[in-house]
Amino acid sequence: MLTIDLSQQSQDILSDRHLQKVTDVMLKAKKTIVVTGAGISCSSGIPDFRSADGLYNLVKKQYPDTVLKGKDLFDANLFRDCKTTAVFYTFISELHAQTLKAKPTPTHHFIKMLSERGKLLRCYTQNIDCLEEELGMDTSLVCDKGKVKKDVNVVQLHGSLRRLKCTLCSEPYGFQTDYQKVFKEGDAPGCPKCELYDGIRVAQGKRKVATGTLRPDIVLYNENHPFGDAIGKIQSSDLSRSPDVLLVMGTSLKVHGLRLLVRKAAKIVHGNKKGCVILVNKTPVVGKEWAGVFDYFVEGETDGWCSIVENAIRQVKVQTKLLFKPLTPAQADAQAHMAKATTEETAAGEKETEKEKEKGVAKEKSVLKKMSEKKTVEKRAGEKKTAVTKRTLTRSTAVAEKTVVKRKRVQDKENQLPLAFTKKQKATTATRALAAMKI
Repeated sequence: MLTIDLSQQSQDILSDRHLQKVTDVMLKAKKTIVVTGAGISCSSGIPDFRSADGLYNLVKKQYPDTVLKGKDLFDANLFRDCKTTAVFYTFISELHAQTLKAKPTPTHHFIKMLSERGKLLRCYTQNIDCLEEELGMDTSLVCDKGKVKKDVNVVQLHGSLRRLKCTLCSEPYGFQTDYQKVFKEGDAPGCPKCELYDGIRVAQGKRKVATGTLRPDIVLYNENHPFGDAIGKIQSSDLSRSPDVLLVMGTSLKVHGLRLLVRKAAKIVHGNKKGCVILVNKTPVVGKEWAGVFDYFVEGETDGWCSIVENAIRQVKVQTKLLFKPLTPAQADAQAHMAKATTEETAAGEKETEKEKEKGVAKEKSVLKKMSEKKTVEKRAGEKKTAVTKRTLTRSTAVAEKTVVKRKRVQDKENQLPLAFTKKQKATTATRALAAMKI
């Protein structure tokens, strides 16, 4: 393993040559697997846990009698005691508030650039700050239908600090401001879904049921990952695609599961003739198990190295090779003559097409004119027919009204006859009257 000290850049010729070799590796990389840890977020604005104004001291002021080591704050066993649980909730509240103020680092932008250039196969991160999401990178492992997504950019190995879940029903929630205030006091907010279900049962006269509380959707030590199977499928898929570079940044690889992933991926990368495994960190990894795993160890800040490589990648000019030999003068003249003939033929064809188009337009206009004239004739015939029908109807109405008037007069005359007249005499008299009134 070759060690490159970034602090000796431009001072040690040999170190500069090795740095250029690593840069060349990244320039040629096509399928890069990136593994990141807390070291890549140091310059994001999140304060160090152990500094004077760090998160540990802020929590210690609120809980002076409770002593927890850094690792204990991320151990699932802390839920066994009420005091340690309260410390954990307060710590998470402070950490969440700091991550909301944090900004992506040059290292995060470098990973984003690898993705945009098609060089990134996948990024696996131990971080829970979700700064990759700030750059628009996808971190969702499963889609709405519950299937594993194959195109996810970043796999969050330890979960997300921007999501909460119920300890009973596992319902997901966003880390809202109201919830953060409750966590800050050392308490856990209740699960709205569980409380609603319990309220409905009580209203129906049924017995109360247990309700869950919300907790950060992060994976602690001695705790299984809820999407462990999905992550396993993604890892198997990535390793089967023959990655050519494994880039590990900002982590000392102390978590057992991550160590297995890195060693397995390194073995696959070294199976590629041009494969290379690179570690970029402030400190080297410790242990015999890492012998022969890494080809290069870049000692220093990840931001500095990423800036160097990113600038080199952005300055690369694509060189285009000539696929054919240059033409001779005779061949060039023949090609020019052929091009001229083709141009003339194309122009003639376009002119002919224009004439045909004009003929088609004229023909279309003629057809439309005939159709318009036909419609006008039909309209006039219809209007004439309607007028005749209207006149006939008017005459029929007049005759009917005249007949009604005549009948009424006969009826009136019949009513004026003496009562001694029989029905037969009345009918005869009326009939004669009608006959006399006929024209």
